[in-house]
Amino acid sequence: MVAGVGGSATGGDYLAALVSTTSAIPVHVCRSLRLPAFVDAGTAVICCSHSGDTEETLACYDQARARGATLYAIRSGGELDRRARAQDIPGAVLSNHVPPRAALGQALGALLRAGEALRLFEWVDVRSAGLAHRVLVDQRLGPSVPTYDNPAKTLAGALRGRLVLVLAAEHLVAAADRFKNQLAENGKAFAATLSLPEAAHNTVVGLENALAHSDHLSLVTLESTWHHDPRLHHRFDLITTMFDAAGIPVHRIALAGESRLADLLEATAWADFVSCYVGLLNGFDPTPISPIAQIRAALADRADRA
Repeated sequence: MVAGVGGSATGGDYLAALVSTTSAIPVHVCRSLRLPAFVDAGTAVICCSHSGDTEETLACYDQARARGATLYAIRSGGELDRRARAQDIPGAVLSNHVPPRAALGQALGALLRAGEALRLFEWVDVRSAGLAHRVLVDQRLGPSVPTYDNPAKTLAGALRGRLVLVLAAEHLVAAADRFKNQLAENGKAFAATLSLPEAAHNTVVGLENALAHSDHLSLVTLESTWHHDPRLHHRFDLITTMFDAAGIPVHRIALAGESRLADLLEATAWADFVSCYVGLLNGFDPTPISPIAQIRAALADRADRA
């Protein structure tokens, strides 16, 4: 069980996606103030909080200890760090010089080490996946690549002012959720996540009224060239054709990672850069997250008064 919320939980989503088809041990992510009832002394609970002060994560930490679960703590400081040090809980200390959503690589690295120790997998080629991510950023998506040769900048221009539906399948659903969240935090824009094959059994019916939405909706797909079930490729073709026929712009991103991890990191790069470019086009600095700060302040004030 990976316990965390926001950007600190994304690494847990990625870990669960990576091991879902190979590990006999299930991996779940808890974004709640309360752990599920099945968490007990036979469960490993990895508490992730970049700040170390996230109320939900600290609550799960206390519950996991009370139930005798094996604990790990991934944090950059705060109360979680103090408790982990005082109680000799293993884990990892992250850099606190970047926002949580920019620390995904650090958190995921720590989670992969924990997953290895817990025997969720034998080996993951992190180096090759990381190098592929760097090449994609440097040569195609990064700020130094001019707009005419930069598909992320082009896509950001097409998505500006629109509600984005991000469609994915299998392991890339985790990256689609990341894309949605990055559009919110960096782009200051609303987005939603859809998954296949589920979307083909319900969401597509909404296309019957698509003309009412076509001027403010866009569909972005994250598609794995090598790692999807072949039957899913046909479903992507069908559903994108239907969206296109309904007048909703479709943007298909083909990912060709040599592994599931490489796929996830490529999709992450797309999400990070497209969302930042959308924010800049909307006239915002992508970094501040004022509404979240407002909620945290209100929660802290309530705790102080209690």
